[in-house]
Amino acid sequence: DIVFLADGGGLKQAAPTPIVGADQVAHLLSRLAPAASLQPAHVNGHPALIIRADGHVDTVITVRIDDGLITGLYAVRNPEKLSHMEREITVTR
Repeated sequence: DIVFLADGGGLKQAAPTPIVGADQVAHLLSRLAPAASLQPAHVNGHPALIIRADGHVDTVITVRIDDGLITGLYAVRNPEKLSHMEREITVTR
């Protein structure tokens, strides 16, 4: 089953416990802010989504794939961990 983990670092809202199951994870993802934009990427060698809100990186979700199936999503929302992402994305464009 798929597992969704989130890290807000106590600075941003994030799921406090793992979300398990395709239906539960899909419900959570469907609630993303409608104004957010999604950008496919690779982060640390893994497929990922960069979520921007108000033009700034808000969340990075890396995707774990096992045997062709998505088995995990790890969302980083902690601004301290994302501070370098904005610079790296700008440089690589």
